[in-house]
Amino acid sequence: MTAPTHCPLRRFVADGLRATIDSYAAGTLPLHRFVWELDSRLTTLSELSELPRRGSLATLCVARKTITAIDTDLRATGRGGLTAAEKHTLAAAVTALRAELTRLAPSVLSTPSGPADPVPAMVA
Repeated sequence: MTAPTHCPLRRFVADGLRATIDSYAAGTLPLHRFVWELDSRLTTLSELSELPRRGSLATLCVARKTITAIDTDLRATGRGGLTAAEKHTLAAAVTALRAELTRLAPSVLSTPSGPADPVPAMVA
């Protein structure tokens, strides 16, 4: 039995990362959960072989570490919100995540597709 190609799996994980980022940006995912999701999904992505750009994974991990450090500091100090500098740093890290994900695994929306297959008729 041969191993399945990793490209569809890489795209699946990348799409999950995009959804996680979008949820955080929309305010529906708290920072601590965002950090957990990033860690979990990047761990999965790092376990995939044949990544086309190992540098992409390093860039994603640096952004994750930046976001994790902000979350850790926020929890340690017990503050209820981010400082202006933290907001700026967090925004830059999220932008870096999005940009690197686009290079690593372009989204499904950017993939050309043909017309949708018709729904097969039910056979009685």
